[in-house]
Amino acid sequence: MTWSKAALSLFAFAALCHAKRFHGEGVVLRVDPAAKTVMISHRAIPGYMDAMAMQFQAADAREIAGLKPGEQVKFDLVVSGKSSRIERIGTMGKDAIEDDGEKVKLPEPREKLAIGAPVPDFHLTDQAGEDARLSDFKGKVVAVNFIYTRCPLPEVCPRLSANFARVQRRFGERMGKDVVLLSLTLDPQYDTTATLAAYAKIWKAEYRGWRFLTGSEEEIGRVARAFGMVYWPEEGLVAHTSETGVIGRGGDLAALVSGSSFTAAQIGDLIASELEGN
Repeated sequence: MTWSKAALSLFAFAALCHAKRFHGEGVVLRVDPAAKTVMISHRAIPGYMDAMAMQFQAADAREIAGLKPGEQVKFDLVVSGKSSRIERIGTMGKDAIEDDGEKVKLPEPREKLAIGAPVPDFHLTDQAGEDARLSDFKGKVVAVNFIYTRCPLPEVCPRLSANFARVQRRFGERMGKDVVLLSLTLDPQYDTTATLAAYAKIWKAEYRGWRFLTGSEEEIGRVARAFGMVYWPEEGLVAHTSETGVIGRGGDLAALVSGSSFTAAQIGDLIASELEGN
């Protein structure tokens, strides 16, 4: 039996009408505009799949052309017959600072590094009182976040530290050998090496793979601005944005995740993606 073009078109239209659509959110790991694919570490997609890292086919290459590793995105997953695609892809808004109950988005520092740029070396001091330079960890994948021990908001610094604690467990024996976590304080006057050592114990941080760093306000500020951080003292505490960076083995910025709402699995997947790529 020979199908007419009209019949085939009608069949395709019927299949499209029966396609199932699901909403997803996740963090970009890799992008290949030429192949129209994007690897996303996504949260559970209700009614369809658990949280995992998955390569998706984009319906339109233009929707993924500007995406960068670490960006948080939302998308529609369309499943029809034996094929699937994602569309309506959009970046999610960064976490904003609250000022008198209003959300305020702050301009990014001019010094903020672009993805792929070399991360300048820095000289700080870790929780054991030892010198720590970024160049000490060249050849390893390094994740960097910014916290302070007096942070009163459970959804910010404690969540960032909890995520790093889970990442530490995930990579186990590779910590210190292939993976290093660096948590820089934004409150160096209060967060002495002794204070950071006590904080590290709370999170069961293993020194070989997870360092908590302090130093001069000038040096910390220089590093923070390179990662796009904005912060300032406020009523004895520190108001700040949140940025978590992943640095590749060669010292270049591989990914940058804004805010604190991402999951430990997602930052872990970014690290794993960088490990697999080298």
